Amino acid sequence: CMYDFDLGYVQGMSDLLSPILYVMENEVDAFWCFVSFMDQMHQNFEEQMQGMKTQLIQLSTLLRLLDLTFWNYLESQESGYLYFCFRWLLIRFKRELSFQDVLRLWEVMWTGLPCQNFHLLICCSILDSEKQKIMEENFGFNEILKHINELSMKLNIEEILQKAEGLFHQIRSCKDLPHSISSILGLDTEHQRSDPTNAGAVAASQRAHLQNICSNGLSRENRLQNSGRPAFKS
Repeated sequence: CMYDFDLGYVQGMSDLLSPILYVMENEVDAFWCFVSFMDQMHQNFEEQMQGMKTQLIQLSTLLRLLDLTFWNYLESQESGYLYFCFRWLLIRFKRELSFQDVLRLWEVMWTGLPCQNFHLLICCSILDSEKQKIMEENFGFNEILKHINELSMKLNIEEILQKAEGLFHQIRSCKDLPHSISSILGLDTEHQRSDPTNAGAVAASQRAHLQNICSNGLSRENRLQNSGRPAFKS
């Protein structure tokens, strides 16, 4: 809150901090790790919540490709926007899993493998496991929301990860994959890296990214020094 006055504190941020603080043990190290994590997550907590809207659209796009029948069912129940997955995305399944399973899941997601936005495929994996019950019992909007919320602490993380990885390989092997899907999962970038004609462009992009990281780091330090505030108060 004191570090980023524009964003401030929003409910749910403490859910993202607690695993980092537990692992890092040192508060200063945990703070800077949290700052870096929030660089990725801040759009989830902005007033317009553009990050959440984008992720829900991307998730709906993926689910429509993977299981059109189920997607059509959800659409018929006014659940096609997948708002019942909101909490999953907002705090990265923090309230759906045991603490140790959260650590396991986040460790996987932070590798950036096997693709970008792998957390969306994790959502698809969970939904794939629940679709039969949802459709057979003809759940409506409220029943779907209730059922998804009641999955908390009942999920098997290893099964979820295995299925999510299987979904990734299923998508990657598709011929004529829609550009929207390739863009969501970063498969266009994967193709460019495998193409030697793009090696120079990729290298230049990586250099620019590193320079941006360095510049951001210096800017942070300068802002803190100029403000006269410590980076973290215990």
